[in-house]
Amino acid sequence: MINFASGAGLAGHDTLGAYAAAKEAIRGLSRVAANEWGRFGINVNLISPIANSPGVQAWAKAQPEYYEAVKNKIPMGRFGDVEQDIGRVAVFLASEDSQYITGQTLMVDGGSIMLH
Repeated sequence: MINFASGAGLAGHDTLGAYAAAKEAIRGLSRVAANEWGRFGINVNLISPIANSPGVQAWAKAQPEYYEAVKNKIPMGRFGDVEQDIGRVAVFLASEDSQYITGQTLMVDGGSIMLH
């Protein structure tokens, strides 16, 4: 199982309380499922992306200055490509190559949030 998380909950971005809470709930539920289903060979992981999605593209047009400010804070200097960056991680997690990974959040965010 692959779920999608968000750095909003990890970073505690202001004005995103409800969104962050919902995404953190998904992370918690995914970790519980990873614990419960691991014995059946089912792995459960999360992808936390920063992607150049259609929604982000619309936001960039509506608020170009804010978009540029956020983009400039990404260590890799760009939003991830939906297919090339985020999609490939999803394919990896769905493959047998990730059979011993479970309960993890993969930060596919260009280095925006570095977990310790």
